[in-house]
Amino acid sequence: MSVVLAVLVLFGSAAVPASAGSLSGAPFAAVARSDIGPSDICKSQGLKTADVKASLRLNHDDRTYTRFVSELTIKVPLSWSLADGLLLSPASDRYRRAMRCLTRGSFEGVETNWQEWRSEDPAVTPVWEVPALDDGSARWVEVVVKAHGLADQRGKLRLGPWTVHVGKARWFIRLTPPDALQGAIWQQITVDPGRPGAVSATPEAALGRNSDRLAWYPGRAAPDVGVRIAPAWPRSFSAQDDNPPFSTFDEAGYLLWSLLVVVALWRIVIMLPRAYVPDPVEDRTRDNLRNWSWTLLAVALVVQGSNLYLGSIGAFDDNEEWAEQAAHAPWAWLTAAVAGAVLLWFARPSKVMALSGALLSAVAVVPALRPDLVNLEPETFVKPPDPSGATITVVCAAAVCSMALLVMGGTAAVRRLAVDGGLYRPRNAQPRLWSLLTGTFTTIAIIVICYAAAAERDWNRASWLSPHIDPGRWSPGIGAATPEWEFGYGPWHVAELRSNLLWFTHNAQNWWCGMVWVPSGLAILAVLRARAGRTANATMARRGPSAADRSLLLLLFPVMIGLSIGVYTASGALTWVWFFAYLLALAGMLRIVSGRAVGDQPLQKSREPLKETLRVADRPGLLDRARTYRELHARLRRLDQGQADDTSVQRRRLEGRLSRLHRWRSSTGSRDRLPHEVSVVDAALALGPGGTWWENGVTAARLAQPVALPLSSALVWAHQLRGESLTGTLYDRLGLPDVFIQFALWQIGFAAAGLVLGALWHQLPGRRGPTKAFFLALAYALPAGLFALGNWFLGEEQTGLAFAVTAMLLVLTLTGILMDLETFREEHLYWRSRIGLLYSVYQLRFFSIQLAWLLAQAAAIATIWQLFAEAGGSPPTSSGVSPPRS
Repeated sequence: MSVVLAVLVLFGSAAVPASAGSLSGAPFAAVARSDIGPSDICKSQGLKTADVKASLRLNHDDRTYTRFVSELTIKVPLSWSLADGLLLSPASDRYRRAMRCLTRGSFEGVETNWQEWRSEDPAVTPVWEVPALDDGSARWVEVVVKAHGLADQRGKLRLGPWTVHVGKARWFIRLTPPDALQGAIWQQITVDPGRPGAVSATPEAALGRNSDRLAWYPGRAAPDVGVRIAPAWPRSFSAQDDNPPFSTFDEAGYLLWSLLVVVALWRIVIMLPRAYVPDPVEDRTRDNLRNWSWTLLAVALVVQGSNLYLGSIGAFDDNEEWAEQAAHAPWAWLTAAVAGAVLLWFARPSKVMALSGALLSAVAVVPALRPDLVNLEPETFVKPPDPSGATITVVCAAAVCSMALLVMGGTAAVRRLAVDGGLYRPRNAQPRLWSLLTGTFTTIAIIVICYAAAAERDWNRASWLSPHIDPGRWSPGIGAATPEWEFGYGPWHVAELRSNLLWFTHNAQNWWCGMVWVPSGLAILAVLRARAGRTANATMARRGPSAADRSLLLLLFPVMIGLSIGVYTASGALTWVWFFAYLLALAGMLRIVSGRAVGDQPLQKSREPLKETLRVADRPGLLDRARTYRELHARLRRLDQGQADDTSVQRRRLEGRLSRLHRWRSSTGSRDRLPHEVSVVDAALALGPGGTWWENGVTAARLAQPVALPLSSALVWAHQLRGESLTGTLYDRLGLPDVFIQFALWQIGFAAAGLVLGALWHQLPGRRGPTKAFFLALAYALPAGLFALGNWFLGEEQTGLAFAVTAMLLVLTLTGILMDLETFREEHLYWRSRIGLLYSVYQLRFFSIQLAWLLAQAAAIATIWQLFAEAGGSPPTSSGVSPPRS
């Protein structure tokens, strides 16, 4: 184990990057630049005849953050001494030097611009004019540089030749071209401020007023162009999500969501009635539910409470103070270790596992509490020169061990909930320490590799124009030049990797602890299973879950199924509201449809509800009668088609047999008949394929999994792998592992939705599965619809939300159809295909309706997919739509 840990630590010291930045993972970069002094390294005189065009476009519509799109077109004369470098490979230092002069300025040091994004490399095209040079070669080289950025934080945004000062209420756009282009010929300068337009512009624009495009045609050296805009308040608020008090509201919203789950779990524990005869499994799952609520409270207060504190003090308020902000990073070692220890305590570890956790905790906590013991100064650790190897090793060990303790504790907690509740039956009651540690460190290694690759990719993006050869700066002295060394590309590159290493635990713990809804849902499911197992042989088992079980199912809906929505203007301040929205949506839907289910329909004579007479023992006879009923109807259809001479006689005989099939007995044993408009097929379908409501739920969850696979893949593609979303995933430190995690979380959410559908099968209205699924999907869609109204009011993106809701509707509809087929699973052997059996079960009219309903949903999915394909994609930011509480 020590060898594995040593290898992991050494790899981390060289490769683990960190977004030394905000809670959202926005990186803050090092800038080391030197002014060269009297020498003009860009040969600015050669660019006096260059033609320049610059444009900036602001896009406020249908997005969370305002998007700035810059385009700079430069017609460079070949007489410029650095022009030939533009025709070389972008990996060439001569290319970087020439491009640096055209886009950044006269410097030879290292500069990083983290706010600037490029969808493609600059386009370099030779331009021929008549008369050409003597050798027929080109006279000019045209360079087109496109870049874009987001107003996602107050401060200064540098984008091409533009600088945007993002303030609280107003933003100021200023043309700040590099020194080498100051004296060039600026042919055209345009600014499209978007809606609601510009407040002022200097000098006076040649074209455009209000929301129209502003344009200048100086035909000389660059003028001092400035545009002031007052964006709509949603875009203004979004640009301050890392600044207090907005960052405080953001973190408080997520913390309140966790606290609401804790309070709801407490209430459930109090209201759950205890059995007259003690049941050890139920008592154990009830204790687990209570203990988990306290564990969740502790983890939320430690992790999210720490984020709330950092947001309230403005820990990430100023981009320029990125080095000072590093002082907050080591505290994540302490919070992760405490949260991991709490989770491990909940899992009731063995003595050996507890000792291993204590060792991991000590390695993480000591450097966090006493960094001076290991000579760690975070502010200098993230900058050149390199610290000692011992310091780097300690930081690596603390980062890896703190996260390993959190992963190990979370895994052990989930295992305990699943094993104690009978949801998972392993060979050993206690997990093997070696297997647990191997899996934990393998997981950490995969995360580290993906993290390091994203950080390296991000560094190359931000420092793409910095010279890779460490420069030497020569300052003029008296009598002779005195060399003065400046840290160059290599030292700053390594420093950025150390910065990423320092922030690794902070980013990873927020990502990992964002999935605590999974064990919360497992704790609820374990109690449901234990209670269902105790009442499996009860007389009333077929009537659906009891009031207490329905309360658990209602809580499961927002915890495990509801979308993680409520993020308006990039703030999670209202996230907790949607906990109540999903809870009330399902509760209200059940109240509205109460008494409309097939089992609630009264028998014709006694007026007793059908559900009072249905028993587990009735299932075989009812299925046999349902099959006879379908066969008789098939014969009636053939008679209607004129296939027999004595049609009327046979028809009356068949109708008499059909009438006898509707005979039923009440709960008192007296003769009665099935309710009007309820056939024996309807009664059989109302029972579902399972013996109890829990078995129906498990069956529906199992059937939903293969149905959901393509839709989970499509949702992951839409939100993380489509267009510029892929850019965000590749550059996000945890983007690649999150792709697989999000796929698994979508599958879990769909499985939980299927379980709720099956558990409520007896209480949902409709004689066919798709009808029952529609009402549950409607409860799922109502909060999303309210959220969409808010998005419409704020002018934010909606397509991903519609896709998620439509996918849930399709999954539940197909699951409902499969449940109906599973009800008649004994007949599968007698049909060539499931479609034939489905046609027989649903009969002609119902089959046509369900087929049309499925085709309508498929058309909706295809339409939304086409919208995704045609859209240009969102910037590398979250769309706000993800699996439940992911």
